[in-house]
Amino acid sequence: MIKNTVTKNIDITSKKQKNFLRITILIVFIIYVISIVNLDLKLNLGLEYFLKAVDIMFRMIHFDLSEWNDVISAALTSLSVAVLATIISAVFAFFMSFIAASNVSNSFVSKVCKGVAAWIRAVPTIIWTLIFVAYLGLGPFPGVLGLSLHSFAYLLKAFSQSIEEVKKENIEALRATGASWVLVMTKAILPSIVTSLISWIALRFEINVAESSILGFVGAGGIGHEVSSNMRGFQFEKAGFVVLVVFLMSFGIEMIFHRFKLNVDKNQFK
Repeated sequence: MIKNTVTKNIDITSKKQKNFLRITILIVFIIYVISIVNLDLKLNLGLEYFLKAVDIMFRMIHFDLSEWNDVISAALTSLSVAVLATIISAVFAFFMSFIAASNVSNSFVSKVCKGVAAWIRAVPTIIWTLIFVAYLGLGPFPGVLGLSLHSFAYLLKAFSQSIEEVKKENIEALRATGASWVLVMTKAILPSIVTSLISWIALRFEINVAESSILGFVGAGGIGHEVSSNMRGFQFEKAGFVVLVVFLMSFGIEMIFHRFKLNVDKNQFK
């Protein structure tokens, strides 16, 4: 009977990799310590803060539904902001994406468009909304503008990347027949990316619904204002109900679009 030889554990990690891992862990730990010192966190009060947080959470789950009509109205306002922002940004991003895509546009123009979009994306939506609130005043309109601007930059990148993934052979085949630029876009590009565009728009709408709930904290109206005012007034039972509505709204829309995207993907591969 031949016994199988049992090999010892072989360490395939090189010394260089081990040193790199140790240095990385050390750097992360140093940054962690610096962050604690910079924030002046009092770790000895951690248990006290934790108990306070648990008490607040316990109060929040005892929902107060006395102002349910105002909460639902605010939720519809936030949803309307998300819908408008998604439609506006998707329309502008769709047309601009053909200019931003490097395979169908001038290289310099493509880089400029992508650079501007990257700069817009680098600034959070809530900051753009604050800027518009400062100029236009309180209300949902600044929220629509701020959310639309950031969504436009997000979708522009997504759409242009989808266009750039189209096979060059399809584009060159139409160009060889003398087809115009518009004909190439509508016959070679658009049919190849339509399902991808729908998926990106659905994903961005889910994000916009979540972000529209936050914009009320900076004066853009909607359900975020309800959360903010109730928390500032220590009305945690009412705030808990508002948070529940936000969760149900976001989760429900995510489930709807998840089912929608599954149907889109299923039809795509038929």
